[in-house]
Amino acid sequence: MRFMPLFVLAGLLSACGGAGNQGSSFRLTENSMYNIDSVHAAATGTTTKDKNAEKEFLEALDLYRNKKKAGQSIPLFKSSILKQPQAKAYYELGNALLDGGKYKEAIQSFDMAEQLNYTPLHKLLYNKACAYSLDNNEEKGMYYLVSAIEFGYTNLDNIMKDKDLANLRKNSYRFTTSVKEALSGHGDPEKLQWTMYYRGFKQVNFPLTLDKSYATKQEFKDIPYDFEKYVSEMRNAKFERETGSAFYYVGLIKSDSTFRTVCYAVNDKEIEGYNWPYYFLASYAPSGKLIDKLMIAGQQLDEDPYKVGVVNANGEITVTAYKMEYEKDVTKTPFNENKEKSSTEIKKDFYSISADGHFVHKANEPLALR
Repeated sequence: MRFMPLFVLAGLLSACGGAGNQGSSFRLTENSMYNIDSVHAAATGTTTKDKNAEKEFLEALDLYRNKKKAGQSIPLFKSSILKQPQAKAYYELGNALLDGGKYKEAIQSFDMAEQLNYTPLHKLLYNKACAYSLDNNEEKGMYYLVSAIEFGYTNLDNIMKDKDLANLRKNSYRFTTSVKEALSGHGDPEKLQWTMYYRGFKQVNFPLTLDKSYATKQEFKDIPYDFEKYVSEMRNAKFERETGSAFYYVGLIKSDSTFRTVCYAVNDKEIEGYNWPYYFLASYAPSGKLIDKLMIAGQQLDEDPYKVGVVNANGEITVTAYKMEYEKDVTKTPFNENKEKSSTEIKKDFYSISADGHFVHKANEPLALR
């Protein structure tokens, strides 16, 4: 594998990709947002997410991906980055600039996302290849296309048909030979994609208790939208309140030869200035095919009961539902402006993970809990 620039190696050591800028006196400007030293300076001494930056990022993402308004999304992506430089914001900005025909600036934005350790890297490298192709730079276009394949991009149909790569395909012999040679080192593309998704989940510490305070104690890692095949909520997301959902890795619950069970979180409300995710357990076959899924914590709608989930090392799961009462009507008052009055336990359910990865509802309380 020939592609590993020094700044990527440095980035692996610096861990600067997700920091906020509340603790730094340096502020980015549009003139400095593509300078890595300036980005490091803006991120120095910070550890938490900037809620306003995240709000603008999600608004921009909604404009770009759902409303198909790339031009209108660009100022919002940039505003988000100036508040808090993040790899995902630079990556999506690069895509919007690419769609807007601003190829050179798109390359700059992809460069920044790469230096901030954007994952999956193969997708970023592929989009950079597209940008160079559209900018009529065959040498760099082919370089980044081959690098993208070496890092895991294996969608041959897209490589051969993508109109953004048309300039590279003009030299058909070089294009075909280079792509074939790069692909020869890969096995099953579907398995590779699944492996990259699965590796994002790190082993959790048991017991795992998913309650209201859990999100306040975590620095969640985003699940890239490129893995929507494995996260149905990502595919079916309906954008409300002029924003979109955010998706996070929580951790690995169980892994054996027949299935893998993971936990991920969905947050529809981060734009409103608070973390209030709901959580799913999902079991997958070794191929990545979904076996079963169970929502075990949080609430999708403000009027729903709030669930607290506990997962034990032996695969036993407890889900407790609480009826929440607030001072004002939840259908008319924004959640973060509505004070909680009380919570009353209304139901407790018990599950186990079967030998084939399904979540089995148990009629009675486990003996260990009596």
